[in-house]
Amino acid sequence: MTSGFTVTGTGAPAAVLDASCPDVYFTAGYGRAAAGTESGSWQMIHEHDRLMLPHVLRPVSDTDADAASPYGYSGLHVDAGSTTADLVRFWSRAVAYWQDSAVVALFLRFSPLDSASVEAVRGLGSVELTRRADTVTVDVSQGPDDVWSGMEGRSRTAIRKARRSGLTGTVRPARQEDLLPGAPFRRLYESTMVRLGSQPWYLFPDRYYRQLAAGLDKALSIAEIRDADGAVVAAALVLRHRDRAHYHLAGSDPLAARAGANNLLVWSILEWATEHGCRLVHLGGGVRADDGLFQFKRSFGGARTPFWTGSVVIAPDRYRELVAARARRLDRTAEDLESSGYFPAYRAGVA
Repeated sequence: MTSGFTVTGTGAPAAVLDASCPDVYFTAGYGRAAAGTESGSWQMIHEHDRLMLPHVLRPVSDTDADAASPYGYSGLHVDAGSTTADLVRFWSRAVAYWQDSAVVALFLRFSPLDSASVEAVRGLGSVELTRRADTVTVDVSQGPDDVWSGMEGRSRTAIRKARRSGLTGTVRPARQEDLLPGAPFRRLYESTMVRLGSQPWYLFPDRYYRQLAAGLDKALSIAEIRDADGAVVAAALVLRHRDRAHYHLAGSDPLAARAGANNLLVWSILEWATEHGCRLVHLGGGVRADDGLFQFKRSFGGARTPFWTGSVVIAPDRYRELVAARARRLDRTAEDLESSGYFPAYRAGVA
């Protein structure tokens, strides 16, 4: 491959690049929205459209930064046409770029739909790979009848129950007003996160939703479940990229959930996806491995898809200094932080 190593930054036009991205999480529209939640800046390191590594640069100190995949699933994409030599050369240039940019560490969240890229990166030997909780992917390419028959009986029963109680589902393009504070989706999603005791970072700021709608445009849809009076009782955002759809953020009213609203919500998305040319719907995973949320998603007949993360220390000496400083502030030892499983360890304990 002829080298075309390029860094596309926050202010650069990326429409042409977006068109060649393997999934929505690689696009500038999504990446810039995700970067805004961390006071960071989105960048894409790429070599033509064969090697792509989107990341958010986050300040660590006045002089240091670190980098992480945008929230979601992207990591490093290695196209099937790339050779081992291509990847090694690309990685060497990327590390040199990060060193010049005072990046201390890199954290990658790989796509569960791109296992070939994980295996290619494994061959580098310099990325520590960790398998996280599995996610669920539903193949919808054979149409709604095939999806329906592949679901567990309990899920079909819950959907019938929801319909008998007067609940109805729709999926449509999202509008800016759907994402405003107090809008049904925001109210349901945020109350659900509070009710479940989720981490504070799952409560996204207003700017995230504004940038998401502006950046994704027609690739952003909203699924809604309404009761017999027309009130929205469950809702989810859906991200679409070519033949893939992703179940992104969702929330529901507890009483409606007991009536099957969440089952009808996911079914509405699956049915919509079959009607709009999608091949796969990625439902994500649970909070922990094989927990109730994961089992709920599995009940729709999806396959387990492994989720891997990768960690790399770019500047080892500076990394150790930052971990030691963080440990002193927390009145812990550096060894405690290193063994916590949190990466980078100098961000351990950050709310």
